[in-house]
Amino acid sequence: MVQSDRHRRQEGGAGQEGFGQGASLSLRAMLWSLAVRMMSRLRGAAPETPPLPAAAGKRQRAAIAIVEGGRILLIHRIKPGKDYYVLPGGGIKRRETAAIACVRETREETGLNVHLGGILCVLDAKDRVEHVFLARSHAGELRLGGPELAKMGPDNQYRLEWLDREQLQRIKLKPKGLLPHCLALLEHVAGR
Repeated sequence: MVQSDRHRRQEGGAGQEGFGQGASLSLRAMLWSLAVRMMSRLRGAAPETPPLPAAAGKRQRAAIAIVEGGRILLIHRIKPGKDYYVLPGGGIKRRETAAIACVRETREETGLNVHLGGILCVLDAKDRVEHVFLARSHAGELRLGGPELAKMGPDNQYRLEWLDREQLQRIKLKPKGLLPHCLALLEHVAGR
């Protein structure tokens, strides 16, 4: 039942409708957030973020930090004149929460199903806001998929790679302020 409710919310169905057309966006977001937190506590699940206001003016992106065996999963982007890494994730659709977008994008890009464990950080850049979640657990077969697979070509590469702390320090990770958070996460996991 939890999965089907989550699926309906992804599609913009049950769970997000039911607020009157005249309700203000901030009131709608507040009520949604309260309802999600209450349901999360009852299920013992990680709390989800409320739907993001469309008037934020910046693009919104959700990403995930998946750690396994002391390494973090990244997407290596190689294009003519550019070579950098990003966390799996993507744009947050209208009326979608950052948490739901994170789970959807992770499944599309990596083939992995994830359970969220909380928020690692929120990075506010000049043109977008990046909501970075922690993966509490993950399952499935790691494989590139979604639009990334469709766009793949000799001049446009997407590679799923596991990097350890030492390797992470030698790469260009985007967005700019993400590296210290990922390094701290790997250090914390190693210290357990």
